[in-house]
Amino acid sequence: MRLVVACVMALAGIVGLVAESTAQNASVAARIGAGQSAQATATVAPNDGVLLEILLPGGGTQSFPQLGLELVPLSGKAGSPALLARDLDGDGVDEIVIRGSVPPDRGAVLVFRWDRTAGEFVPVEFTNDRDETTKYLVVDLAGPVLIDETGMIEAQYEATRQDGRKSWHVARYRWTGRGYSQSADN
Repeated sequence: MRLVVACVMALAGIVGLVAESTAQNASVAARIGAGQSAQATATVAPNDGVLLEILLPGGGTQSFPQLGLELVPLSGKAGSPALLARDLDGDGVDEIVIRGSVPPDRGAVLVFRWDRTAGEFVPVEFTNDRDETTKYLVVDLAGPVLIDETGMIEAQYEATRQDGRKSWHVARYRWTGRGYSQSADN
């Protein structure tokens, strides 16, 4: 879990940490099987950023601090959720999805999957088209992140070329059984 925090904060350091955080809170219940659920709550604290806390059955808690500076709606539209619980891989158990900002112009999407053996949520890996693997998906700060009915994650982002021209791109990530991998159908 510390690896996730270190990776997200390192990413934030690379793109520059200059932004003001606003007070935000979000909460969802995630079905984890056998009639049980876990309650996930994301809060934003000035100078500390996004904290995801998951209350597990039996009273245990998992904490994932510094997941960006503020919560960002997945759809990129105000009022839409930045935190959701949804079965992305079709196993009947919900994954927890959160999106945080990594200023000045990036965001990070993290997916946490229930590990029955460990009795806790673990971050899912994302592998891009260059076979680079991280515990988060780097996305455009304001661009939409869509999740379709099959659990495919689609992120739209803007790129600036060396000559200053800008272009929009779409990256699609499909569940592989172990994590998400960038799909060739872009």
